[in-house]
Amino acid sequence: TTEVAKKEQNENTRPELTRTVNGMDDYDTIYLGYPNWWGTMPMAVHTFLESYDFAGKTIIPFCTHEGSAMGRSEGDIKKLCPEAKVLSGLAIKGGSVNKSDEKIAAWCKVSGNNGR
Repeated sequence: TTEVAKKEQNENTRPELTRTVNGMDDYDTIYLGYPNWWGTMPMAVHTFLESYDFAGKTIIPFCTHEGSAMGRSEGDIKKLCPEAKVLSGLAIKGGSVNKSDEKIAAWCKVSGNNGR
């Protein structure tokens, strides 16, 4: 999977998505989750961000990783969605996901979701 991700990134590919979000205009805040592969989000997430108008919306990213934390993904989101407010994301090491409940709950409170 990561080798496919690397190839897509090197070729600046925009994979086709199999589903769309109905009623995206109804959302003001978007929690955007993805794995961090090769320093950023998968190219399918780029496709997703380019498929909708995020102007005036708040994007709150979170990812799993194996050492590069958020990498450059927050900056990439800001480039793709320049009229959106992009908050600081949460990066959790993949091997620690099962022990991250408290960290996630604390981050949700800070990010505006009050731990829900």
